[in-house]
Amino acid sequence: MHPRSLIWFFAVAEILLSMPAAHAQHPFIHLQQPSRTSLVVHDSIQYISGATCKNCRLMVQDSFVHVYPTGGFAAKIYLHPGNNVVKLTAYYPHGENHTLELSYEYIPPQPWVVNNFTIARIETDPAQTCWLRPGDVIHIRVVAQAGCKAYWIHHLPLTETTPLGDTLAGIYEGNYVVAPDDVLNGPLTVTLQNERGETISAQTDNEFFIWPSTPVVGVTTGERPFMQYSLGEDRLGAAKRAYLDTAIYMLVDGRFGDFYRVLLAPEQHAYVPTEYLKLLPSSTTLPHAIMGNWKVWGDSVYDYVQVDVGARLPYQVNLLDHPGRIEVTLFGAASNTNWIMQYLTTKEINQVRLETLSDGVVCIHIELRHPNPWGCSLSYHGQQLLIRVKRQPSELNLSHLRIAIDAGHGGSNTGATGPTGTREKDLTLLLASQLNTALQRLGAQTFMTRTNDTTLSMLDREKMLWQVQPDLLISIHLNASGNPIDVSGTSTYYHYAGFRPLSLAIYRQLVATGLHEFGNVGNFNFALNGLTEFPNALVEIAFLSNPADEAQLLNPGFQKKIIHAIVDGIKDFLAACKK
Repeated sequence: MHPRSLIWFFAVAEILLSMPAAHAQHPFIHLQQPSRTSLVVHDSIQYISGATCKNCRLMVQDSFVHVYPTGGFAAKIYLHPGNNVVKLTAYYPHGENHTLELSYEYIPPQPWVVNNFTIARIETDPAQTCWLRPGDVIHIRVVAQAGCKAYWIHHLPLTETTPLGDTLAGIYEGNYVVAPDDVLNGPLTVTLQNERGETISAQTDNEFFIWPSTPVVGVTTGERPFMQYSLGEDRLGAAKRAYLDTAIYMLVDGRFGDFYRVLLAPEQHAYVPTEYLKLLPSSTTLPHAIMGNWKVWGDSVYDYVQVDVGARLPYQVNLLDHPGRIEVTLFGAASNTNWIMQYLTTKEINQVRLETLSDGVVCIHIELRHPNPWGCSLSYHGQQLLIRVKRQPSELNLSHLRIAIDAGHGGSNTGATGPTGTREKDLTLLLASQLNTALQRLGAQTFMTRTNDTTLSMLDREKMLWQVQPDLLISIHLNASGNPIDVSGTSTYYHYAGFRPLSLAIYRQLVATGLHEFGNVGNFNFALNGLTEFPNALVEIAFLSNPADEAQLLNPGFQKKIIHAIVDGIKDFLAACKK
């Protein structure tokens, strides 16, 4: 036999031997959702997703459900009150089958009526242990036996609400405004009195105290301190108001759990995590800041605005497009600016102006020459605030740009998991690597935050990006939902309106691949969207939890379409910037 024929023979033999024989395959059902086979639920609609053999037919209850080429499937089931046995059967073409049973105990939600003389639950807002000042409001909600009288602070009565529909019966509510002479020193006590005159009492789980009446000053510390608008929460944390430099002085007027409340200006508060704010001795006074003269100039790389603030005060930044502009709001400052020296060396800044918005709040308006901002960074040097403005690249072609690519998750952070067990961290790395190759072929310089399965925090990624200073950042992720049937599609995300054009251009191209629309989402709270230094977009390519989306994501041909769509979106963005 010819040597080449021999090589071909062994290659084919190896492939055939590695393939399992048809009679050796057996039907199976691997569940991704739910994670258990026995559940107690309070919703009549439940979702099942998972994988079976690619050649199998799958029946859920009495109906066949679609099995995708990957073996993935999803089903919606409807329960009746009580015990429900849901049967899944995978039928293999040769007649063998495999059955899996799920047990759902469906308990419909019922009005909660407290039948005995007791206080069942107490809820307060604020819900944390807190230190309050006069004028702060405490709201309380008590669940107890109906038809009683309830009292709390200073023996003030609570109002029993009238039940409507299937709302709870026996709800007592009230508000209290903290007075200057109040002494709060621990849990609040609620007393309930029934028709026979019997009384019982219960206390709140959280405690209440009075914040010092003398001014308390804090200073920002740690890496990447930030302030947020409220104490609201979602899976990404509360909405960030601004990331700050260190050693910024702030007036603190309360504490709520692990957050200090800071007074930025009259009627304007923000919340800073206690780990990022160090309280100074009680004798410390808040620096008095009167803004002095400004200087606006450029060097060979950046434009700059240097503001003599007079103290290191908190700020927030906004980037806007069409026309391109940067707005920096300073809190706690008054203006005595009579000179704004602007030099011809600037190439991106058109002009700078000052506006006093209210008492102690001033805004620095930086008007740009191009319709889109390309980023900025802020830092204090002594008592001078330096705003470094990034210029639009002189050549808006991929071959002249450096693009950073972030593969979401990695290492111990697996991200979402698809019906067939596909892990988000693996697929984002694969797609990010493909995007990296595609951009390099077009001449772009690229940087990847990770090239292997490693664990990286958001701060790790941010530090890398600050060092590289790319022209653009694309972060690749895959979405997930508890509803694997009805929720699908592609989406892109941005935080600052000035960076929306990039995310929108990519979104339009992704939708053109045939993916359903999930939306171009603004004001998003993802850490890498909070970077102001360069335009950035978070791309949630599709829903890994949806078996149809997962099947497309695992298709090499469709992966190429996705990569082409992202590249074309970047090109569209650059073309629009040239106009």
